[in-house]
Amino acid sequence: MFGSSTEQTSAMQLSFFDEAENHSNLKAEEPTVEEITYKRTKPSQNTGKKDNLANLEKVVIEHKLDEDQQSCKDCSSDLVVIGTKSKEILKYMPAKLYVEEHITYSYACKTCEENNEQANIVTTKAPRTLLHKSMASNELLSHVINLKYHYAMPLYRQESYFKMMGAHLSRQTLSNWIIATAIELQPIYQLLKEELLKRDYIQADETVVKVLDDKGKESKKQKYMWLYKSPDKDSPIVIYDYQKTRSGSCPKGFLSGFSGNLQTDGYAGYNKVENIKRIYCLAHIRRKFHDIIVHLDEEALKTSRALIGFNYCAKLYDIEKNLRDKHSEEENYYELRKKGRQELSEPIIEEFIKYVDEEIENVVPRSPLGAALAYTKPLLPSLKAILEDGSLEIDNNSAERSIKPFVMGRKNWLFSASTKGAESSALLYSLIETAKNNDLVVEKYLLYLIDSYSNIDPNDKESLLKILPNSKDLPEDLKIKTKQ
Repeated sequence: MFGSSTEQTSAMQLSFFDEAENHSNLKAEEPTVEEITYKRTKPSQNTGKKDNLANLEKVVIEHKLDEDQQSCKDCSSDLVVIGTKSKEILKYMPAKLYVEEHITYSYACKTCEENNEQANIVTTKAPRTLLHKSMASNELLSHVINLKYHYAMPLYRQESYFKMMGAHLSRQTLSNWIIATAIELQPIYQLLKEELLKRDYIQADETVVKVLDDKGKESKKQKYMWLYKSPDKDSPIVIYDYQKTRSGSCPKGFLSGFSGNLQTDGYAGYNKVENIKRIYCLAHIRRKFHDIIVHLDEEALKTSRALIGFNYCAKLYDIEKNLRDKHSEEENYYELRKKGRQELSEPIIEEFIKYVDEEIENVVPRSPLGAALAYTKPLLPSLKAILEDGSLEIDNNSAERSIKPFVMGRKNWLFSASTKGAESSALLYSLIETAKNNDLVVEKYLLYLIDSYSNIDPNDKESLLKILPNSKDLPEDLKIKTKQ
């Protein structure tokens, strides 16, 4: 996640090959050493150990001598404190399972029963849980879901994990809990989808998923997990949608009612979506040129026509980075980014389009460069949309980052055992990724959601809106604490 990008630009810039020759001057005097002292007023950006733990609860334990030890062993005079030392230790409290038995009592008024022949009966209530007929507490459900979908721990490992804690919970039991939870939370998922379709900008992506058929064997047909994301700076939404095909009917059906900008890669299936304006992804265009030049040696790079296309992409990304570094913390960031793009990016996009139009006339169509240009030509003009709307991103990387947790989890759990399992995964990944994108502590939020939903009428839309992972009404203690 935090590693270097595989599509590096610095080593492949033509100007870098003769940088030393261009800037060298053997007659120039070497600089003298000047000693400067100053007082630092700006806090350091380096994060120390204490800064990393600043948001944790601190328990202070003082180690003092007992009263009968506070006298000198030589002269019996009282000892006095002359100093202290402090040592911080990061402690861990192991999780544990225990059974909580709730016994409810019923009370009756015998006097009313004697006088009115009808007793006034009052019954106490046990706490409500999401799965009423199950032994699973809301806390345990949150933990199991968090382990599987946030930390990609498959159920067979969880079975072993709980066994070491003294509880024999089979994979079948855990799986049933997950699917039952997803079924209960369907109204939350549908409401989140409704909120997504109200936005005017959505990014989309898709990836394969293995699902077993009715006979327990891997299905011969490819199944797909689709992802739709509103990458707003304020309250983003991420939705997963499991489908049995990669047909364009899938995004067409899911995005029915949506009207706005749809940003994707070059897959033609998204063309079936109606009433939208398609925007394409610069990262996918850059990748086509990168795949060519990455295999070239230094001499071949100097004459590579593909490097020119790659460098246009690199220039546009540099502008995006500089605008983000300079203005991202300002309230009118999108307006400032739009203005900066019009001044700096627009000429480069026009040059890039001209380069593609000229090169494609002379290139061999089936060559790697020909394929890269053929991919780029129909997609590149859509980038002009970012010049008119500063909220639009230059690429689809935000959606790719959100689908990556599913791809990483897939490496661990390999497949879904049924269609219900895949649909449950889609729902729970949606809640977790939306929570993550809104800076929530995932397991804490899941518990809050399940607890709250257990005591809310599923038809009370106003109450449900308040507990969505992108809601502004969520308690502050659910949010990830940042260092002050």
